[in-house]
Amino acid sequence: MLSLTQLLIALPIALTVSTLGTLAGIGGGVFMVPLLVYVFGIPLKEAIAAITFCLLPAALLSTYFNARLKSIDYFAGITLEIPTIIGAIGGAILINHLPVLPLKILFCGLIFFMARKMLGPAQAENTLVHQLNTLPPIIKRKDYAVSLSALSFIGLFSGVIAGLFGIGGGIVKTPVMIHIFKMPPKRATATALFMIVFTSLSASISHWSFGRLHWDLALPISLGFLAGSLVGNKINSRIAPEKIKLILGWMMLLAGIFILTNSVFEIIASQKPSLE
Repeated sequence: MLSLTQLLIALPIALTVSTLGTLAGIGGGVFMVPLLVYVFGIPLKEAIAAITFCLLPAALLSTYFNARLKSIDYFAGITLEIPTIIGAIGGAILINHLPVLPLKILFCGLIFFMARKMLGPAQAENTLVHQLNTLPPIIKRKDYAVSLSALSFIGLFSGVIAGLFGIGGGIVKTPVMIHIFKMPPKRATATALFMIVFTSLSASISHWSFGRLHWDLALPISLGFLAGSLVGNKINSRIAPEKIKLILGWMMLLAGIFILTNSVFEIIASQKPSLE
């Protein structure tokens, strides 16, 4: 679906996006999908399907590295992923009943707010999620503790977001794990990438069953994502935890800009007169 010239341009972009997404624990699909649509002219559903698949080998490689380092919180990951899948199904249903575009713009505001929190100095908080994280049962770890209620709420919310907007839930879960649950940044990103394995696998099967997954697009770009995952994991061992928080904050800021720009394009497209 891409010419050789387009592929030579797309591959280094995919490598860069995957490298940064691996470091930040958000995959990188939120950047690559609009690039495929608006720069390379790929239909939206086919772009989402291709990038969803591309995240799978990259997340698997990251999970392999992180499992060797014992940096994945499997319990938190599975507990977050189950309500995420339920929420994603709910979001896919709600997309036919809710005005998605205004909600997407509001979600951009939430992303900008979370990015500011990640980039700013640590402060005492008393938000709903902070309060939920004090409710029993609480799972205690060596250097942090998480509430089952908060895990379920965040998983469900991020799943609905993913189902409504086609955006990976990691953009919500990773900053929450760091900022609310107080997970060490490297453990949070490792756990987020572990969850992407299940999300991308189930979504890829769904896209394939509907005929949206085109291998001539997905396979070449997946090589860029795989290479980016390898680079990201090699760099990760040399980066201080506080630097990962900064990378995540800036990635979220850029993601908010991408989503907002995409929303503006949708508004412009919806106002164009029909040719029929």
